[in-house]
Amino acid sequence: MAQELVSRVWQIHSLFGKVTPGLLTWSHGQVVFITEEGIQFNEPLSGLKNVTWPFLRMGVGFDTVVNGKKYKFSFTKPNPSAPELDDTLEEQLLRFTDAGRLWDSIKTLRNVKQDKETTKTWKEILKR
Repeated sequence: MAQELVSRVWQIHSLFGKVTPGLLTWSHGQVVFITEEGIQFNEPLSGLKNVTWPFLRMGVGFDTVVNGKKYKFSFTKPNPSAPELDDTLEEQLLRFTDAGRLWDSIKTLRNVKQDKETTKTWKEILKR
C-alpha cells in the first residue's frame, strides 16, 4: 500500500461544464487537493465523507464530501477540451480545432492504463 501518492486529477463541476485540473495527494494520513489557485482542502482521510465511485466515470473517478462541499473527481481527462495543469492559452485554444481534439484524444488514450492503476491505488486508500 502506498504511503505517499501524488496524482493528477480533474475536478468536475457539472455534467457539461467546467473542469479544474489539480493534484490529489496522500501523505501521512492527509488527503490534499491542490489547483493552480492553491490548496482546496487538506483533510485527514476521515474528513472525506460519502465516497462513491459513480458508474458514469467508468471506474476512474469518485465523488466525496469535504467540509460540507461536494467534490467530483476523475483520474482521467474527462473530455478533450479539459485543461491540463500547465496549459498555455494557445494550447487550450488548440483543443477547439479538429486537429487539436484528435491529437489530445490520442494522448489521453495512451494514459488509460496508468489512470486505472492510479484509481486502483486511490480506492485502496479511500476505503480505509
